[in-house]
Order: sequence, then structure tokens, then C-alpha cells
Amino acid sequence: MKLALSLPLLALSLPALGLCPAPAHALDGELFLSWYDCAKDGAGLRDAVLACITNDGSNSLYCSFILGQPLDDVLGIEVTVDTQHAGTVLPDWWQLGAGQCRGDQLHVSGDFTQDFTCADFWRDLGAGEAVYYPGLPYGQGGQARIVGTYAIRSDSARTLAAGTMYYGLKVALGNARSVFPGQCDGCSNPTCLVLNNIKLLRSPGSVPSEVTLETPGPSAANRATWAGGSGADCSAVPVRSSSWGRLKSLYR
Repeated sequence: MKLALSLPLLALSLPALGLCPAPAHALDGELFLSWYDCAKDGAGLRDAVLACITNDGSNSLYCSFILGQPLDDVLGIEVTVDTQHAGTVLPDWWQLGAGQCRGDQLHVSGDFTQDFTCADFWRDLGAGEAVYYPGLPYGQGGQARIVGTYAIRSDSARTLAAGTMYYGLKVALGNARSVFPGQCDGCSNPTCLVLNNIKLLRSPGSVPSEVTLETPGPSAANRATWAGGSGADCSAVPVRSSSWGRLKSLYR
């Protein structure tokens, strides 16, 4: 099942940014995934446990990164987070695609204006969207992929420094339908989440037009768990490079 959305992003589609034709270029850097804040100085949590007694609020997964060398002309970001559940079927609570049990409870944001642990280069001046793919990356029933994208205006490109931990993108899971009425079962099911790559998208004419980060931070820092993660094998969704051709096929 493939659920696709268009990516207007302040009227800047990926083709308009001139980013589709070129393959990804790997860049030195590290990936970090944590709940409720970035991973710097232990601010974020590696595991989130929800009591599953409320339909209010949300839980934010922070995708952050460190560059090994400076990078200029950055206009956008794409993050790929794969989820692996303990069972062979996606729990209803994690059915986050359009028309599914909680299809309106997946969102992405570049708003880090109330977060101060890591560097915020977006300053909430862009727009983003999330796409949910049940069964990816390897077609197993207990897997799903979240692809989040965020971009700013073409006249607002950023220059990023090496060695600084940056807020990249926030993936928010709402709590609606965790309990009755309309409960979607599986809120407390253990889950492993893996930030498999971050793509930084650059201004038209930049060479390369995009760079990819796919190296985990120390101690598998690109992994986080939900409800302890017991029985959810993180190694079932190892890092695997993707070309733009593969990524574009996901949006068709």
C-alpha cells in the first residue's frame, strides 16, 4: 500500500528546487533520534512510554544531526524514519496513513522556537509534510516508513557549521483515539524507530544539489524506542542508501 501526498512546501516543489535529477551525495556527519528534545547532553529520551489514558496532546520525535564539514545553500530537509513493531501486523494505533485508524495523527514540524538545547536554523519559517508507507522498507507486515520533508523559501538558504548538533525535523504523533471513544488498539505495543537517513536539499545550481547523512551517532544514536521496544528488532530496518530515483518512485 502506498500513500502519496504532494509536497507544496511554500510553493517550492522538489523539481522546482532543481533537486530531482541528481543522485544523493554522501556527506560526513552523524544522525540522532530521540523523544521530546534533541539528543545533546542527554536532553532527549531514547524511549517513550505513554500511559495510553488520554486522547489529548502529542509525542514528538526529534531528528537531529551533526555535520562533519560546513554546508551552505541549504533550503530543505528530508528525513526517513522506519518503524519496526514487535508483531507481524501493524497495530491499529500505528496505522497513520490516509484513511487508516489514525490517519490524521502524523505531522512534521520545523518549529523549534521553544527548544534551546540544539541549534535551530529553520526558525519556523518553512512548511512541511509527512508521508506514511505501510510495509516499507522490506515489505514486512510489522514495518512502516515515515518520510518527512520541510523547506524554506529559495531566497532564505542557510549555511550550517561542522560539529554543531542541529534540530532537523520534528515528527509528531498525536494521541487521539488512544482510548475510547474511537480507540485504536496498540498504543502500548513496543516499537523500534530508526532514523535511516537525512537528506539536506540545496539551492538550485548548487553542486551537489543535495547531500545525504546516514551514519548513526555513537551507541546507535539514530534509534529510539516506544514502550521499551521489547521484541521489536531494530536490526530489521538497517541503514540502506536510496537514490533519488527510488525516492521519486515513492511519490508516484
